[in-house]
Amino acid sequence: MIMMAATIEEVLQQERDMELDSFSAEDAFTLGMNVLEIAGKQSRGLVVSVRRNGKLLFYKAGTNTVIDQDDCIRQKTNVVNLHSHSSLYLFLKYDGDEQAYCQVNGVSSGDYALNGGCFPIKLRNAGMIGTVAVCGLTSEEEHMLCLNAISLLKRQQYKGEASSAK
Repeated sequence: MIMMAATIEEVLQQERDMELDSFSAEDAFTLGMNVLEIAGKQSRGLVVSVRRNGKLLFYKAGTNTVIDQDDCIRQKTNVVNLHSHSSLYLFLKYDGDEQAYCQVNGVSSGDYALNGGCFPIKLRNAGMIGTVAVCGLTSEEEHMLCLNAISLLKRQQYKGEASSAK
């Protein structure tokens, strides 16, 4: 089992703090680019996915990635779509016990994975409308990368540097 420094309460607070006022297709592109910019040279080993209402709006696979990373993105995104919480939150809630998670939720381990690295995109007063997912680092690093990229998007929106259209 991978030990995470974050607690369930901290992750829930992060989710609340990252609620956006709007999220357009342009914002999805900005968010994806934020992930790559923050990751720097590590981005060569990353797969990044940003979706809004299930539609893939941004995708980038670095030069040092493998096809299994796409499957990992799909599995983590399924977890977030089912629960409207980050995949790290679910990992912590189930103490990393994927078998228990699948049994309790009636889902297949082939389609759902308890790994950090997928974060819900939520609108204030509207709920979850999308996801940002990263694969290629540790679960906690992926979670923090998503969190920092959304935080940067919030600042860009506030400063008018990103699209504010819904």
